[in-house]
Amino acid sequence: MVRWLAAALFAVRLLAQSGCDSAVQWSPCDLTFDLQANENPAAARLEIEFRSPRHTTYKIVAFHDNDHQLTVRFSPTEPGTWMYRISSNLARFDGRESSLVAAESDSPGFVRAANVHHFQTTANNKPHLWMAAAIDHFTAMPRAEFDARIAELTRDKFTHARVTIEKDADLRQAADRVKAITAHGLVADLVLAAIPADRQARESYIGDIVARFGAMNITWMGVPSFENVEHAKDVLKEAGALLKTLDTYQHPRTTMAEITSAPLAGDDWMTLIDYGTPDPNVGAVEHQLYQIPAINSGIRNANDLWNATMNGQYPASGSGPYMTAWFDFMAGNRYWELEPYFDVDGGRAIALEGVEYIVYVEKPGPVEVTVEKHGYDVAWINPLTGERIKEKKGYSGEHFTGEPPDSSHPWVLHISRERTKQGMLKSYKFESRQTPVQEIERDDSKIPFEVASPGDEPISISKPPFYSLKVKRESRATRSLLVEWTGEVPTDGEGDRVIGTGREGTMRVPPSIANHYPAMLSVRVALLNAYGKAYVIDKVYRLIP
Repeated sequence: MVRWLAAALFAVRLLAQSGCDSAVQWSPCDLTFDLQANENPAAARLEIEFRSPRHTTYKIVAFHDNDHQLTVRFSPTEPGTWMYRISSNLARFDGRESSLVAAESDSPGFVRAANVHHFQTTANNKPHLWMAAAIDHFTAMPRAEFDARIAELTRDKFTHARVTIEKDADLRQAADRVKAITAHGLVADLVLAAIPADRQARESYIGDIVARFGAMNITWMGVPSFENVEHAKDVLKEAGALLKTLDTYQHPRTTMAEITSAPLAGDDWMTLIDYGTPDPNVGAVEHQLYQIPAINSGIRNANDLWNATMNGQYPASGSGPYMTAWFDFMAGNRYWELEPYFDVDGGRAIALEGVEYIVYVEKPGPVEVTVEKHGYDVAWINPLTGERIKEKKGYSGEHFTGEPPDSSHPWVLHISRERTKQGMLKSYKFESRQTPVQEIERDDSKIPFEVASPGDEPISISKPPFYSLKVKRESRATRSLLVEWTGEVPTDGEGDRVIGTGREGTMRVPPSIANHYPAMLSVRVALLNAYGKAYVIDKVYRLIP
């Protein structure tokens, strides 16, 4: 009897010519199943339910690697013995069970959102410092050039590489190169440029993409510039729901945007927001409205980088020494707890109050920062090079004032309690305190602002109107304002778009915001006063071509 069971188990294992015989935790391996001559490759279906040593279940669907083979790509998240059970419309596979053994690794694991606006890695529950750059046309470039680009990003301390899977991409080659990216310790951010408009084709495409790439250390980046995709809200809502359902590892999900992907955040599939602009009128305002992390793929220079940082965003583009300087500086701070801070004059700030304050001084001049009463180390950092100039005396008190060493370039002011930070690192806790979430003021009687223009007249797309915000009650809190204007035609379901920024300007209403004219345009003005208090004003206009 024992001999028969052993023979049966051996026969089951022969069904899969496995690359998982030497499986390693957090690394993808392939279980392959050869089809027989009488089996129709197009109709063959197979999926495997994996059970971890701690009894966590992962269900993964096979993809067609070629006309003769089905492949299940799997990454064990725990070391030890994994049991698995096959389900298939091929009787010789269906219901079979077997096991594999995964070796332990020192990989930090996959990335996930944490602490409201930040990230951590799943294996060690440690903070993750997201810094990404793009590899353009990654499947078309010669392999030697591709490998050199990965080595360059690794040398410059990037933690993510963004790649686009084009319409006609060889998916086997794309998967091989994504594996190469992750083998260097980078996370691969996947942009899907070929999501079909047809629903049935979209389901097939997303299923195949998840099966091929889901077991790797990736994130889902949606489509390039969703604002330019026809009916993007509905297409991405369905594609995002498929990713959420099929991706058993639950990698982070968003879509690329020219301005902001926040208009899609209410569709219950995104887990982070992408910004294509460092404009604080968009990023800083929306940081107070959405309780998920944000990245910025619109960074072109050091000024963009630091403004995005002050918005509460992680860099998802940029290149050059200023990026490495940013990484080295931020890696030494409690970046996973820093939030935008507004009790400052002469710059923009993020802070973990009472521990450290980081102020970006774009235009060098006097700086004033209100801090909790402690003794602090004080240093000025050149954001272009990372050079650090420490003030010998430090500072003790509640109201720091100072000026940069010179006015030749922007500066970063760092006010910190370095010994306190070192002691905090000994704690097992990811965060030291709960992230504050403010209540947005929507009561008109309590809002010291109003829309001065447009008035009650219709808004024309071909002749965009001037917009302006009026301050009803001047105060120290109204001395500086960050303002975002968004518009939406709810009945057409295309979502809202940013149609203006700042206190005044000319509206930019895209024709794609509506499918039928005339329409009713809902305009929302979201703003932050000088102390970071958030307000929302809603207006409705008739929209004409």
